[in-house]
Amino acid sequence: MSELNYVSAGDLDHMHEVLTVKRELAKIGIFLEGFGIKITGVYTKPRPYGFDFNCTRPRELLGLARSKAALNEDRDDTREGAFSAGQTHGTGFRQIGTGPRLHLEIAMDGKCNVHIDSHGYVTGRGQYDWNRGLEHGYWDLLADKAPGLFGSFGNQGQIGPMIRPMQGVDGRMRWVIGLTGHW
Repeated sequence: MSELNYVSAGDLDHMHEVLTVKRELAKIGIFLEGFGIKITGVYTKPRPYGFDFNCTRPRELLGLARSKAALNEDRDDTREGAFSAGQTHGTGFRQIGTGPRLHLEIAMDGKCNVHIDSHGYVTGRGQYDWNRGLEHGYWDLLADKAPGLFGSFGNQGQIGPMIRPMQGVDGRMRWVIGLTGHW
């Protein structure tokens, strides 16, 4: 059975998601072509879009990622870094900043991933904004684990399930079930 919003056949190298992520990597000086990569699957919206790839030179890619000022390594010797790396296979590098940001995962077994999270939450080297981290958990992690609950529109619009208290026109608080989104 195929996975929702995951493509593993066809001309993966020329898919829009792959080209977009490679362009964003190039902006920070990372060109994957020199590391013997083979794309094995592509994630499409509403999941954080990007791709899985096999890498024949992961140690060299890891060294390059560590040298980039635009990336923060989720170091597992800190509580914040270890928590952020919880769903990462290998060593994770997050682009510093908020909004759509790169997340590169490099594993020494050669099974790697790079994608664009819709909600970045790293504000500096080793500095995480946990309010934005909650948005990342909902819009990126949950959308990746349960993509059937989410939708997307346009370049950055997202829609997902909502359960929350809301004040009605009569002033009373009630639990409301519905949809929420942003664009």
